[in-house]
Amino acid sequence: MEESSGPNKKAIIGLVVIVLLVIAATGVVIATGNNNSTKASDTTVASTSPSPSSSTSAAASSSSTSSFKDGTYNATGSYDSPGGKQSVDVKVTLAGGTVTDVSLVGHPNDSNAQMYQSQFESAYKTQVVGKKITDINLSRVAGSSLTSIGFNNAISDIEKQAQA
Repeated sequence: MEESSGPNKKAIIGLVVIVLLVIAATGVVIATGNNNSTKASDTTVASTSPSPSSSTSAAASSSSTSSFKDGTYNATGSYDSPGGKQSVDVKVTLAGGTVTDVSLVGHPNDSNAQMYQSQFESAYKTQVVGKKITDINLSRVAGSSLTSIGFNNAISDIEKQAQA
């Protein structure tokens, strides 16, 4: 009897390993899906504060396939952090409602904010350029979740500016 339990044990262990791998893969898929939307636990208090320096330099023509005017738009997005009020200036170029270029200048008030804004700045472009402006809603980027709030606030302001 002991000889026949050896193959059965191997089959059971193999089955357990497969089940664990499926559970782990499901967890990764769920976690990745949750990273694409802002969760309440990732945010503190967000405030939209369009800056007086927000400006629009949109082209007069509008795309027939988009409800947004082509052009370059600027906005400032702010957010609250443990170090106080922080802000980022965002410049977006739109063509047919799609972001073709984006830049960001941070205005940190402390060294932590400076570190997180720098981390965000080094990684956000791949999640923005080539995307429809209406599809942009960043959550945690390179470990920075609060900078995303300011960025999203600026994007929201730019959407309003660019509407045809």
